[in-house]
Amino acid sequence: MTELYDNISQLQTAHPEALYIVAGDFNKACLKSGLPKLYQHVDCATRGDSTLDLVYTNIKAAYRAASLPHIGSSDHLTVTLQPAYRAKVQREPAEKKSTTVWPQDALPALQDCFDCTQWSIFREAATSGDFIDLQEYTEAVVGFISKCVDDVTEVKMVKTRAIRKPWLTGEVCSLLKTRDFAFKAGDAAAYREARNNLKKGIREAKRQYGRNLEKNFEDTRDIRCLWQGFQTVTGYKHTAKTAQCNNPSLPDDLNRFYSRFEDTNIRRAQRLTPASTEQVLQVSAECVRRTFSRINPRKASGPDNVPGRVLKSCADELKDVFTDIFNISLSQAVVPTCFKSATIVAQFPNIQTSTV
Repeated sequence: MTELYDNISQLQTAHPEALYIVAGDFNKACLKSGLPKLYQHVDCATRGDSTLDLVYTNIKAAYRAASLPHIGSSDHLTVTLQPAYRAKVQREPAEKKSTTVWPQDALPALQDCFDCTQWSIFREAATSGDFIDLQEYTEAVVGFISKCVDDVTEVKMVKTRAIRKPWLTGEVCSLLKTRDFAFKAGDAAAYREARNNLKKGIREAKRQYGRNLEKNFEDTRDIRCLWQGFQTVTGYKHTAKTAQCNNPSLPDDLNRFYSRFEDTNIRRAQRLTPASTEQVLQVSAECVRRTFSRINPRKASGPDNVPGRVLKSCADELKDVFTDIFNISLSQAVVPTCFKSATIVAQFPNIQTSTV
């Protein structure tokens, strides 16, 4: 049993996702004591009233056992095992995600577009007399930028299956299709060549994946890459935790709790009139350009849905129009809604309809 346990442990360490089947005449010996993660599937007698021939796998309820007559003069019954489990690729459907693809000429095209744009048109359209509707002005500018971004980018649907390996690249998938096509065609020489090319492609893809993984640990000052490397090596997956509450009045209770000080405040807020000698704070175009240039393009977009890479790459072209918007916002003491609004989506647990 010790030798069997050592061999199984080595195989499980080398191939943790593989299927393991251990079968034989154990003569009342039990593997569960040393390998608790193995499951036994033979539940019928195999010799007289005793169950001596056992089959262990690392998948719970993987097979259904049925006894058949003896073979020849054997004193053991024949046991047939029928698969009762579904493969992981069948249990979990393919996950589809939409991703935005940025071609190489996307950012230069945006720079040329914004450089030729007459931004004063948006200001004139939002001006009525001496008053500038900041909300309309900002929404028009942000909407135009989003429209230009949609014109130069592509949205693709990516299908990810549960069994997809991280080193599986497009080149390997192409080699797989070539091998399958040669097999169906019945060409032995082409099939042999395609199979050899596939083996070489898989080895090269694994080596490249290993090199990319090692790059995460080269620069110890880059905490983000280090953390990504540790997550990949350890297989860590973050699971979002949501508060479980079956009380439908919780939002109202929270509103009353956080607004308890406003209920006792009988004085209404008054807007102070600035003095005639007081100057309104203003920002310069150079300050806006420096701020846009320091934006981290990896971070998510704000409520305005303008990607950070657009603001960073097109800082010189967008500095004037956004400087005008910021200065108008400071002079009117109003923040455009698209710069601060957000949508909160409530996620309720699965509760019975009668309790709602």
